[in-house]
Amino acid sequence: MVRSSAVGLVATLSMLYGVSAVCPARADEKAPESRRTITVSGQGEVNASPDLAILAVAVETTAEKAGDAVAQNAARSAKVASALKGMLGKDDKLTTTRYALEPRYEPAKRGEAAEPRIVGYVARNEVQIETHKTDAVGAMIDSASAAGANRVSGLQFTLANRNEQLRAALVKAGAEARAQAESVAAALGVKLRNVYSATTSAPFVQPRRMESFGVAAMEARAPTPIEPGAVSVTATLQVVYEIE
Repeated sequence: MVRSSAVGLVATLSMLYGVSAVCPARADEKAPESRRTITVSGQGEVNASPDLAILAVAVETTAEKAGDAVAQNAARSAKVASALKGMLGKDDKLTTTRYALEPRYEPAKRGEAAEPRIVGYVARNEVQIETHKTDAVGAMIDSASAAGANRVSGLQFTLANRNEQLRAALVKAGAEARAQAESVAAALGVKLRNVYSATTSAPFVQPRRMESFGVAAMEARAPTPIEPGAVSVTATLQVVYEIE
């Protein structure tokens, strides 16, 4: 009698656990693998006037002796730095970005296997200016040239703070993503529901770069005309929409 009751209890518990295992999930709970989604990627671009210019100028000197090349370069570089510092604003800065002293070799003659012979030395001192006075860049180039700089090795216009432009670009990217999702949903005959997920990629800022030029071009341009143009900020937003 006791054995029979125990068997009955086990059977009853098994039935209860079985019912629990097949109990349906709540209506608002949906397994991730059962979601039906559409994934789209929208891009937004905003153009803005640059408020920061980054200019690199260099003094390059040559001499038969290394010491002479260094001394000549130091004197001219000091004049260039002094001239530029006098034109910078309180939030601008000037830094040395590169200094090099390298030998110059006599060109090898055809058929000769002799060791290359040093015929002189080249000293190069490069400084970089970061200035918010974007309309004064041409005058800075002229001033640096007059003081002894003989190479402009880089010039670009960009944004000191791009947060405002980035937010505006993201708004455009979101609107584009929504428009794409609506088009896809209409084509498939389904309806959009909520946003399941959204991911942004690193923003892309396209600065305005200008070609470098040497002393000959600098002497031919007085005053030097510089037109900053516009800087573009691009944002990409990938959105996953649930569909019915």
